Amino acid sequence: MKTRINFLSYIRLGIMGLVACVLCACSMKKQADQEFDMMENITARYNIVYHGRKIIDDTERENLASHQDNYQQLLPVLVEPTESTASSNAKLMDSVISKALDIINKKTNSKYINEAYLLTGKANYLKGNYYNAAEFFTYVANTFGDLPEYRQAALVWKARALMQLGNQTEAGMVLDTAFMGLESEKKSIGLAFATQAKYYLLTHDEEAAISMLLQALKHSHHKPTKLRWHFLLGQLFQKHGRVEEAYHHYSRVVKSNAPYEMTFHAGLSRVFLVTEEHPTGADRVKLLRRMLRDGKNKEFKDQIHYQIAEVFYVDDHTPEALANYELALRQESGNRYQTALTYLRLADHHFGQAAYQTAKQYYDSVGMYLPMDFPDAGSVQRKIANLDDLIVQLQTVARQDSLQYLAGLTEPQRNAVIDSIVTHTYAKVQEGKSATKKQQAGQSVQRSPFDDALGSAVTYTDNRFYFNNPDAMGMGLSEFKRRWGNRQLRDNWRFSDMINGTPTIGNTAPTEEMATIPSDTTELDSAAWALKLRESYLDALPDTEEKMVASHNQIHTALIDIGNLYRDELRDNKEAAKTYEELLSRYPNTKDAALIYYNLYRLYIDVDESRAALYKEKLLAEYPDALYSHIIRDPMYLAKLEQEKQALDRAYEKVYTLYTQRQYPEVVEEVTRILDEGHSRQQTLSQLSYLRALAWGRTSAIDTFEHALTQIVEDFPDDSLITPLASQHLAFIASNRDTLATRLFALQGIDEERERFVDEPTMTLWPQLIINRGPERPRPRTQLAVSTAGQTGIGGRNNLNAAGNVTQQRLAKEALIGEIGPNAYRDLELLPDSATYYFVINVMNERVNLAPSRYGIGQFNRARYGGDNINHQLKMVNGENQLVFIGPFASYDQVKGYETQLLPMMPDIMKIPVEIYNTFVITESNFGTLSDFDKIDDYHISYQEQRLKE
Repeated sequence: MKTRINFLSYIRLGIMGLVACVLCACSMKKQADQEFDMMENITARYNIVYHGRKIIDDTERENLASHQDNYQQLLPVLVEPTESTASSNAKLMDSVISKALDIINKKTNSKYINEAYLLTGKANYLKGNYYNAAEFFTYVANTFGDLPEYRQAALVWKARALMQLGNQTEAGMVLDTAFMGLESEKKSIGLAFATQAKYYLLTHDEEAAISMLLQALKHSHHKPTKLRWHFLLGQLFQKHGRVEEAYHHYSRVVKSNAPYEMTFHAGLSRVFLVTEEHPTGADRVKLLRRMLRDGKNKEFKDQIHYQIAEVFYVDDHTPEALANYELALRQESGNRYQTALTYLRLADHHFGQAAYQTAKQYYDSVGMYLPMDFPDAGSVQRKIANLDDLIVQLQTVARQDSLQYLAGLTEPQRNAVIDSIVTHTYAKVQEGKSATKKQQAGQSVQRSPFDDALGSAVTYTDNRFYFNNPDAMGMGLSEFKRRWGNRQLRDNWRFSDMINGTPTIGNTAPTEEMATIPSDTTELDSAAWALKLRESYLDALPDTEEKMVASHNQIHTALIDIGNLYRDELRDNKEAAKTYEELLSRYPNTKDAALIYYNLYRLYIDVDESRAALYKEKLLAEYPDALYSHIIRDPMYLAKLEQEKQALDRAYEKVYTLYTQRQYPEVVEEVTRILDEGHSRQQTLSQLSYLRALAWGRTSAIDTFEHALTQIVEDFPDDSLITPLASQHLAFIASNRDTLATRLFALQGIDEERERFVDEPTMTLWPQLIINRGPERPRPRTQLAVSTAGQTGIGGRNNLNAAGNVTQQRLAKEALIGEIGPNAYRDLELLPDSATYYFVINVMNERVNLAPSRYGIGQFNRARYGGDNINHQLKMVNGENQLVFIGPFASYDQVKGYETQLLPMMPDIMKIPVEIYNTFVITESNFGTLSDFDKIDDYHISYQEQRLKE
């Protein structure tokens, strides 16, 4: 018995040893030269990896559940972390990262090292640390590339992180790499297709995004996510006109157990589609009205009314559409997006109908409700901010078209049309007075859709400081004008209605002249009121050829300004091109054709290659020597012109110095050499020729000097600086020929007591000879670009009888357009109407030689302000700035007139780089306060702000 027991004991020991060997062999198995420990694997998997995966999955589900979709926009393919979710999940994610690092640092013999790195990347991603996440995913993809499961997931998540960082280019390359191995790994294939779809949407390739989403649907099993993708596919198919496919995907949402809000919007979008089930607008309106009666849709009534209006609008039932847009605004709703959308639709409609004042009110309301995630919110904000300028120009075109139409009628026809306008205007004024009286008496007046807007606080969700945000400031200015009108900056400005007798808002005055008529005149003497209004139209009629040319000039200039506003401020290239083409159709012989052809070429170059080529050919064929033709042939042409200008400016400075040193033969020789080199910059060449003429005048008789001046007039007929001056000299010579003929030299020595008929240059000390050089001057805190524009005009007669297609009905409507008043926002304390003013050129370099530039200013003053006591002087400020101040001028209008004439010629007059000087207008009292660089810079910024308001 004892022997048997011993035997069994040996057997048990043997079995245990065998098991131990097997377990040991398993635990010490080698894989890729790495030994895994069984206990580390067990603790890593069940204590860390399992819980880490669960926390990540739970966090993603919570993010999805808390996400608020805007079903009126394209839904996002993937719900990404936000600032709030990243902040709220930070501690959980930190715990995941901490545990994963335990595996990496302490369980080095575990086979879950790769999983630990992947979890660390995902946790950083959900925390919003996308840079760190991308680095961890890169490490996983590179280090564990032989494990398809981890390599695939890491690449997809890395692409997501890069897209969150805005690096679409690198994200696209990572996705290309990921898709090379899709077939070898099935677990993350759905996420890969979805991530690729997101990438295509970000890069505006919606057709490719559709194909990726369809693939993602096939490889995904998460029902809430699949329903969102069905809805998104419906939106994309609807946007691209694939109605039946859109209807199918919306129907999948409607027939599912999706949240009611998603189901409602899918049903609403489905109703709007024209399908075999709902072929007519009446059918769709009937379904929408049925939705209105459903009590569950109470909070969505604004959207339903909007969709009814859209159906009516598409079917050209405009009155019904407008009524339903208004009903949409009447509904109680917290949906700011829908409110902004409805206001914008009404604003665009009235703008298209030339009802500019009504459109302006609606656009202002859009600005009050506009959310920052609104599609193309920046474009809408720019339009609101620049609407006043646009309306002014559009009103100019409408008014001149109307006046030209009236001028083309027979007298009986004209009288009949004007009588109709007067009657209609009188009725509108009386209607407005009646409504005002009812409001003052506390009676109920029909509620306006703008009442809600007036009672709501304006909110703006941009995080930038208000005064650093031009869009927000523009919207604020528009809101002020809409609420208060154009107000002078003065005490008690709120009470201007009491002073003027009539409110600014809702002004239905048909003409600017009518605005001066007291409001109660219509009660005292309606006949006199009507007579004055009639006379205002008759006086404005372009009934002579001179007036008709002036009217066409106004239209021409306004159309150019409209096109430029659309192109530069609103960035609406389609409307800009449309405006420029209208200008060409009205005035095919405009002298600005080369510029307009070039603008159209640039606007169409990435949109319509055929039209871009058309305008390019027209420009090169009709204006081969124009500046814009040279730019098309040589994109570096402007840079070369700038280099040539700098070289000629240096040459001019050298010649000018030679003249002041009385080295006249050298002046003639140097100028002749420069002219023979064949430079193309006529502005500087004319100035050099003038210096040569003066040198000849110093060394030759009057005949030689006169011939040189005549040659300047003939060689530079279009020059606006030197040629007028040379013409003045020739006139002086003609009237004083007998006296001048007795001179040995045409120009005698300088004598302060003797009146000179030419502005002879004298040597001005260079600033560096009279200053103590201090430390490096401070850099400008603000760089404001001051652009100058050439004058436009129309030569000859351009379609003087073409008043446009203006019907009598449209004329009556356009006649009621209120005029935008003059700028009332100028700071009258800073820039009063009457004061001693100076025009100042602020040179932000204390060493540059200004003598040649000041001589050019003197030439300009002598040619255009010869009879006025206008001088230019130089002041050094604190060893930092040189101020050339020109004046004095007796009023703001005078100095602004001088500025308007001089600014276009500044690039030709100034012989220094444009980057180191700017200009402003200032009163004599404020000029004395400019004691250092900072004060000059601050004043310049203030002045630029005033200019922007004009």
